[in-house]
Amino acid sequence: MGKLTFPFRGLVALALLAPLSIISTLPAAAAHTIAATTTCSNSVDDTPGLGLICQVTVVNTITGSGGSARVTIHECHGAAGSPTAACTTTTTSLTTPVTAVTECNSSINGGGGTLRCSIVVTSNFYGGVSPGSTAATVNQCVGSGGDGNVLFACDPIPASVSDAAITQCNGSATGGGASVTCTATGTMASALVVTINQCNGSANGGGALIVCSASLVNNAVAGTPPPTGTASSGSSDNSTPLLPLLALLASGGLGLAVIAARRRRIYS
Repeated sequence: MGKLTFPFRGLVALALLAPLSIISTLPAAAAHTIAATTTCSNSVDDTPGLGLICQVTVVNTITGSGGSARVTIHECHGAAGSPTAACTTTTTSLTTPVTAVTECNSSINGGGGTLRCSIVVTSNFYGGVSPGSTAATVNQCVGSGGDGNVLFACDPIPASVSDAAITQCNGSATGGGASVTCTATGTMASALVVTINQCNGSANGGGALIVCSASLVNNAVAGTPPPTGTASSGSSDNSTPLLPLLALLASGGLGLAVIAARRRRIYS
């Protein structure tokens, strides 16, 4: 009678170890930087079976005396397919335009991973400033795709321009059985050079899914530009509330441990 039964000992161990197990398997938290060079989730989530979403939207305002930007990033980490374990949406106003966006590179390289990333950069030119727009140059889907791809759809292809405005989906989805969809559209402006670099060296585990899109838009706009103001930011978080669960499991484990100690004293 002095010994704990095997099932009871197992419950104690499970309650104490469960919080540590959950922490060890959590996906990465928000991993972005909003600045003239904006980044989102590079070199993250390489454990098999994880998913990543990064959606970056930039609106640049350009005048004869300078420029500003408003940036919104929606980022999600979690299980492959539709990752929702950790999602954030952040909007930031900058007092300088965004000239480069880099995201989703060297990420989701575990088997069965899913990568969905998009970038849209719109630059509005006011006060008679001419964008000097030409078709955006593209370098994408070079060295990508493995044996037995379920889908391989890149537009445009071939596209291997050096120092391109849009560079994406290169050296990715090489693990076989992958599904690849990458698109690049828009124009580049001589008055404001903007580059996009995303989804390179990523989703290289077998059976991966990669969907990435990039768009550059340049407009000559009449009228008064929106006020520049000062740099500011705001964010929202709809992550799954794991901390209460961890606290509950930990307190349960401690409670079982106390009961176990008391039983030993009673039966000793």
